Amino acid sequence: MNMQYQFCATNALIKWLKSDLPRLPAAPGQQVGVNTVASTREQMSWQLHIIDNSYGSWHKTIIATEANSRFTVFIPVDLILTPEQLSKRLQIEWQFLLAETLQDQHMLPRSDIALLLSNLSDINFDIDWVKNTDLSVNGHIADAALWVTQTLADKKQAELSPSLALELAIYLNTQPKRVAKQKTKIVPVERLAQYCNSLVNARNRMQENSVTPKNISDNVVYLKDFKH
Repeated sequence: MNMQYQFCATNALIKWLKSDLPRLPAAPGQQVGVNTVASTREQMSWQLHIIDNSYGSWHKTIIATEANSRFTVFIPVDLILTPEQLSKRLQIEWQFLLAETLQDQHMLPRSDIALLLSNLSDINFDIDWVKNTDLSVNGHIADAALWVTQTLADKKQAELSPSLALELAIYLNTQPKRVAKQKTKIVPVERLAQYCNSLVNARNRMQENSVTPKNISDNVVYLKDFKH
């Protein structure tokens, strides 16, 4: 099963990457450059931004947020990365963070977490980098950015250590968040785990039946089904 990562970069990140990315095409009547993006059965979409850890600091943090779940990953950086290097880093980081959060919150047994990661590794992802800022996702990124800068200021640190980045991300991804046009709040880690399980189930069904499922939402598996 082949899917696609859609990595949407803000102007600030594009400038830091020193890369000229194509702009995400806008539908008729939509404002260019601020399209709403969503993760589907064919494409997992992420909005990425970069911040200075403090004013004028050489130490920076890339904040990546998955479009549907608002699951957020922090990637501390000092040296400039290429889009290809950042793609590989993010693919590793979000799956590691998902596993660590599920384990920290005792949401799944370790064996089920390992199986989920193994199944995700069987899905091939193509990469598509575009210039775009989803304003609804960007609000959550702005909130996460404040957590980064305030936490570092309180601890009198210049950069996020791996342990601090993990601790902060686990906290934010387990807090209920309100998403525009949705009546109820969502918990990012729960929503992302449901989405990943739906991808795995869709892949399994395709392999068994050699047909594409009509609707991936029919295959969603909820975390409660895994709890022991």
